[in-house]
Amino acid sequence: MKKIAALLVISACGRRLLCGLAVLLTLAGPALGRPDAAEHLEDFVHYARIAKIDLALAHGQALLETGITNAELAILLDDDRKLLERFQDAISRARFVPELEDLAAQIEIRVERGRLDLARDPVRIAEAITMLDGTFRAQGLARRRLEEAGEYAIPDMLRQITEGSDERLKLRCEEMIRQIGRQAVTPLCAALAELDPVSQRIVCDLLGEIGWPHAAPFLGEVSVDEMVPGPVREAAARALQRVDGVEGDLSTLYANLGRQYFDQDESLIAFGQEATNNVWSYDLQSGLESQPVPTAIFSEVMAMRMASKALKINSANGAALSLFVAANLKRENDLPAGARDPVYGENTYTPEFYATVFGSHVCQEVLGMAIDVLDTPLVRDAIAALSHTTGGANLFLTGPGRQPLLEALQYPDRRVRYEAALTLGAARPSQGFPGDFTVVPLLAAAVRTGNQEFGLVVAQDEEDRRVWANQLENLGFTVIGSGADAEAVNPAIAVAVGVDLVLVKKGDAEAARQTVAELRARPKSSATPILILAARVEFADLKRAFSSDAWVHVAQANVDHRAFEAAVDELLQGASGGRMTEAEAEAYAIESLATLRDIAIAGSAAYDIDDAAPALLDALDTRSGGTRMLVARTLALINDDRAQRKLFSAALEASGPEQIELLDRVAESVKRFGDRTEGRHVSGLLDLVAHAGGELAEAAARVHGALNLPTEAAIDLIPR
Repeated sequence: MKKIAALLVISACGRRLLCGLAVLLTLAGPALGRPDAAEHLEDFVHYARIAKIDLALAHGQALLETGITNAELAILLDDDRKLLERFQDAISRARFVPELEDLAAQIEIRVERGRLDLARDPVRIAEAITMLDGTFRAQGLARRRLEEAGEYAIPDMLRQITEGSDERLKLRCEEMIRQIGRQAVTPLCAALAELDPVSQRIVCDLLGEIGWPHAAPFLGEVSVDEMVPGPVREAAARALQRVDGVEGDLSTLYANLGRQYFDQDESLIAFGQEATNNVWSYDLQSGLESQPVPTAIFSEVMAMRMASKALKINSANGAALSLFVAANLKRENDLPAGARDPVYGENTYTPEFYATVFGSHVCQEVLGMAIDVLDTPLVRDAIAALSHTTGGANLFLTGPGRQPLLEALQYPDRRVRYEAALTLGAARPSQGFPGDFTVVPLLAAAVRTGNQEFGLVVAQDEEDRRVWANQLENLGFTVIGSGADAEAVNPAIAVAVGVDLVLVKKGDAEAARQTVAELRARPKSSATPILILAARVEFADLKRAFSSDAWVHVAQANVDHRAFEAAVDELLQGASGGRMTEAEAEAYAIESLATLRDIAIAGSAAYDIDDAAPALLDALDTRSGGTRMLVARTLALINDDRAQRKLFSAALEASGPEQIELLDRVAESVKRFGDRTEGRHVSGLLDLVAHAGGELAEAAARVHGALNLPTEAAIDLIPR
């Protein structure tokens, strides 16, 4: 009998060994058939560790060219602990070798992706779940695999709990779900309402024991659902208390969770560093299903889902409505080029439709949300929508609360300030409001500055400040100040029309982080794009520190001019939509001039058109063509001695059709405000009257008549 028992044990072990070998061959078979890949990996590790750069480079490139998959590469390393330790040491050394840095990063990324591929492989997950009921060693291996799989393992384990017949395996799956913890919450919540009562109680208990608060609205919904059996409602209520939830207003709970998603709460994103994350749903036939969504828009998609749930419960929930509109606009902005949104991408109505259809009040709330998170593209979207729905009658939110449109007049980005001023100017309110004195000067600044961009340099070393200021100037920036720290450039920030870029180069990573924090603490630079130039040894640290900050870009300090320009362009594109082009600046100028002219003609009580005079006087010298004539038309409506005299001087110096146009603007100014001319202007005009002909003579005559000058000079022109 002992011999038979021993044979049975050997037979069982053999079956497990063969099964394990079959799985290994399935996953790693191609790698086992590629001894060249294993050899190249060994040689890359060896030569990288002893700084034989050429050989390490050759074997590393050869390794990638063998066709080895990411999973196979991960198996080669993870099955050999000594090789893994040497590999990690080789990668650490290679990071500091310029010739090997990129290759080492590429190999390391492929290993990490391979581990993820293995961890999430459905066959391995299914096998790991069965191993939970195996030997002590098998259970340990299974737990490690399932924990690495994270939320990807939840569908199969939930199916085992709800449909399986092995009670011991069910309990171990429940224990494993508790161990996975946070990542289990979102898929379990997606399934909760659709499960049978027995399974609902189990899931409620699991969510309560895991304890993450984003389960609260789902538990709350079950706890008050009269269609759910009493014991299940009680289990949901108990779990709700354990996750620090509050019974009651479900719509608010869902809206609050949606706002956490909108604010990019990292605890709600399972795999923040990966290209995609999963949106979960439950189907009665197939169970839990995942829909991969680009991580760049995952939080926005989830915010929209939570807002939709909140509105379904209470359609009067204004916070949820504003959240849906804001998240939808942001989702469109953040969707990577070439990617698609499988959840809301085929929606009939555009984000712009939702931003306008609910009225200006909702869009003002959206603008406030965007300002709070310093999301410049979203701020501009909200202002664009407001420009279509606001006027003097509904320009501001009622009540004593904040006024986001007025806050936008102080926003760090110049485009935002211009667009807010255009919206306010076009509305022509019937009475003044806080900050109304800034609108006309902002519109005038849009005319005067054009696409001029302003930069600052913060660098410890004076020579660095000089070198990098020159680099910015070579890119077309006007450097308005430089200094050793944020405090030193604060005076320049305070008086600047705007700051479009700050370049920071400090002695160490901590000093760079401190400088960024100090710049962010100042209102006028709180959303200004910042380019950090880092030494090689600090580059990786700073890159990680600011990886989720769209307004900070980290580049290596030894970049050439072309790479520097690329870094600036990448930063400005991500932070504010790119550098202001000449065409864009011209469009702002033309629209601003039209708005200023409307303000001057309407005589708005809220605005003083005379405030535009200084900037427009400068613009008459710097602008040309049609824009210059628009400047002249606006100056003709300003009751200012300097405006009329500047127009007259410009008219006398001009020629051709432009001279005729400017003379007509002088006549318009004189008719409105009377004679503000100087002797030199009259002399020049009399000369034109005496010697010009055709349309030019007629234009000069109109000015002469408007001035009511003595008739003697004109009488001499009558034929005898």
